[in-house]
Amino acid sequence: MVLDPSTTTRTPEPAVAAGAEPDPRALRLVSVLAAGLPADLGTEREPARYTVPAVFSRQVTPAERARIEDPGTAHRLAERAHVPDGLHLAVSDRRLLVGGTNLAEMKARLATELSAMLRTLGDELLGEQDRRAALADERRAGERDRVAAVAAAAAEVRFD
Repeated sequence: MVLDPSTTTRTPEPAVAAGAEPDPRALRLVSVLAAGLPADLGTEREPARYTVPAVFSRQVTPAERARIEDPGTAHRLAERAHVPDGLHLAVSDRRLLVGGTNLAEMKARLATELSAMLRTLGDELLGEQDRRAALADERRAGERDRVAAVAAAAAEVRFD
């Protein structure tokens, strides 16, 4: 296997219902950065395990980074993808560094599991964000009601 380091390999876009657009807020992996792979891949010195750099669709938020880099995330991924222990994940700018793996494992199942993990993580974080926004809306509505009630009470005071 000879790799051209000037190219990246594309991963298929996630399935989306007919006519629906993918959520632009969703964090996805879009490609493997071939230039970031070990130079000796495809030779007799090819390492069994190495770091595979994958490119994110956008900048990662601090909350996403914390969940991605949690050691439990890598452990669950390794179990689901049936890869040996030693998998680790690190975010570097707009790249996910998937350490302790190889392209064969990525292609076999790990890339699919990474995509599923990011969808789940995104759904959870967006759900939390939506709940916080709804609570903030409730507080603002309550404050508007309180201010209106105080103004109405003040308007009832007569200085005859």
